[in-house]
Amino acid sequence: MNIFKIAVSKFLIFPVIYCCLLSAINSAFANDLNLTLNSIQPSHYYVCPEDKVLIDKVEWFLANSPNLSNQARSKLLWQKATVIFCKYGVSDDYLRYLKKITLLPSNEVNKNILSLAIYDLTDFYYRYSQTKACDFLHENRLLVKGASQEFLKYLDMTELQYCAEMSAVEKIKAFVRLREVNKGDDHFIASIYLSIAEIYSSLGQFTLAANAFKKHLSYISDDFNMYWTYYAIATELLDAGGIEEGKRYFRKFESGADLFVDTEDYKVLLLVLKIKIAYMEKKFAVMLVLIDEFEPYQSRIEKSQSDNKMLLYKAIACVENNRTQCVNSFIAKKAVLIKQTKASNLRYLYEFLTKYYITQNQAKASQKHFESYININQQSLINQQSSVSILDTAELQQDIVTLELSLVSAKLEQSKITLVLSGLLIFVLIAICYFIWRQKNKEKILLETDELTRIYNRRAIFEQIANLKNTKSNDIHAIILFDLDNFKSINDKYSHTIGDKALRHIVKLTKDNIRQQDLFGRIGGEEFVVCLKDLEKVSAQIIVERILSSFENNPMLLNDAKELTVTASFSITYIEKASANFEAIYQRLDNALYKAKDLGRNRVVEI
Repeated sequence: MNIFKIAVSKFLIFPVIYCCLLSAINSAFANDLNLTLNSIQPSHYYVCPEDKVLIDKVEWFLANSPNLSNQARSKLLWQKATVIFCKYGVSDDYLRYLKKITLLPSNEVNKNILSLAIYDLTDFYYRYSQTKACDFLHENRLLVKGASQEFLKYLDMTELQYCAEMSAVEKIKAFVRLREVNKGDDHFIASIYLSIAEIYSSLGQFTLAANAFKKHLSYISDDFNMYWTYYAIATELLDAGGIEEGKRYFRKFESGADLFVDTEDYKVLLLVLKIKIAYMEKKFAVMLVLIDEFEPYQSRIEKSQSDNKMLLYKAIACVENNRTQCVNSFIAKKAVLIKQTKASNLRYLYEFLTKYYITQNQAKASQKHFESYININQQSLINQQSSVSILDTAELQQDIVTLELSLVSAKLEQSKITLVLSGLLIFVLIAICYFIWRQKNKEKILLETDELTRIYNRRAIFEQIANLKNTKSNDIHAIILFDLDNFKSINDKYSHTIGDKALRHIVKLTKDNIRQQDLFGRIGGEEFVVCLKDLEKVSAQIIVERILSSFENNPMLLNDAKELTVTASFSITYIEKASANFEAIYQRLDNALYKAKDLGRNRVVEI
């Protein structure tokens, strides 16, 4: 009997121990989960990088806890989304986790987190469709009534920006009022300036947009947002024509490469800025190379932004580089592009089409697109006329003086519209005159241009150099003569077609290394002359060495994928005064060129 009691007691002790252990484990699990959830503080302000310990715990709970409450799950999903955002930006995975939050029963989730998810998803949907974004916002807005006002005000701001039926000016005034009642909340004010900047940009007020982005910059502190804002300021300044300041912010954005190593977005935006800068600096050959590099991302940009500006840049680069097939391809789909392109870029498209048809001697088509250009600019001016000074005025004070100043500003801007429209009519006359002038000067251009390389021919380059103006201060004009090395052997070995290609290759490399104001011509055969105007002697020496190195370091690709390196021998001299007798200078340069050949070619001889 005693043995039986002992056996029963031993048998019962194990379940008791198991229950105690299970209770302890569950208690530890619950405590750990509560600590993790308490560490997650929902906010519109994402602090990157995230806590590594917290990241690991969130991952573990999401993967191993199927019975989590929806309140807890919503918090964990949001924390997971912020980790993805910090690493990849607004990626597909980030949006997928936000969507998971909105699919949970709304009465069981954290209302503040649900409002965060609704806010970011609305912003994302707006990129594709305003209707979809507003429908989504209105369907979900009532689900977060219990959220804190600190979160609800962001939804109010989104409603104002995307869905309110108000003019741009009224929206800016409303945003300024929002700023006034939320002083002290730097993140919210930063978001307000971001919204104002986007409105100005949509109106074509690029300088004001850049200024609003600068204000936005002063209210943010994390590096990730700071570098994104550098990009925004750079692109607005470049669109406004501010090349130097735009390049300065471009370099700031470029210096943040380490923050963007895991996302394609950085590469895309960097290319966009480089293309804009190349366009403004008229480096059309460089521009075409950059656009080819951008090509894989074009469809994504079109889809998310209705932005065909890059396609337009490509068409311009193709025109400037005589890529007829490329231009024809763009023109063939102009109807689709006009339908798809958003208004802020549409006027650039009409401007290009107007100029293109003028050059093609198609007056009727040119007039048609010019009328569309006038209409869209007129509407843009009407939209702008009372918005130019709204932000600056509103920042002074919200009183009757503001209203009076706005009325005066509106009258002044209306006068500006009249002046601008008069200017557009003058442009029509100028365009007609240009067309007539171009027809008369076609023959002159043909007489001055080398047919193969499209640069000055011998007569024209000699004439241009003979007409140089005297230099100022310590500057000089540098005259460079160069001749391709062993060019006859290239023609004999590879054919004259390859020889012609080599000449065009050398011309392109030379153009990439000289300035817009410099002169460049082909004297004949494989001999070329460059005139570097108004610069210091040491700068000229650097440029000629750079041209020589570019020939040596950039081989030409042949049809069979082989490479052919074409080098040249150079002579250089310097003059301070214009010389009517360039033939004598040329003779000295030619003699020095023979010396460079005798010394072994691929070198510079100075006289």
